[in-house]
Amino acid sequence: MEIREINQTETQDLIEKGSAVIIDVREKWEFDDFNIGGINIPAHLLNDHLNELKQYSQLIIACSNGTRSSIMARVIQKKLPEKEIYHLEEGVF
Repeated sequence: MEIREINQTETQDLIEKGSAVIIDVREKWEFDDFNIGGINIPAHLLNDHLNELKQYSQLIIACSNGTRSSIMARVIQKKLPEKEIYHLEEGVF
């Protein structure tokens, strides 16, 4: 499956349908400072949390500006190819 680029409105729609979860790949302090919900898994800890991600069918990958999350979306796609992966293109700010 391809990674689909989405904006904050589309993200909210997916969340409201109950079909997706936000995976915020920023550092904990960034997430604590400001977040839009979801699960905080810093990029460098992703491999430790792959089993946790298996319970979700749709994953929205986010960071502050879209750079880290774009990379991590591709990593997750390779490690969990059966998942629908979305990338929050503009980040959480």
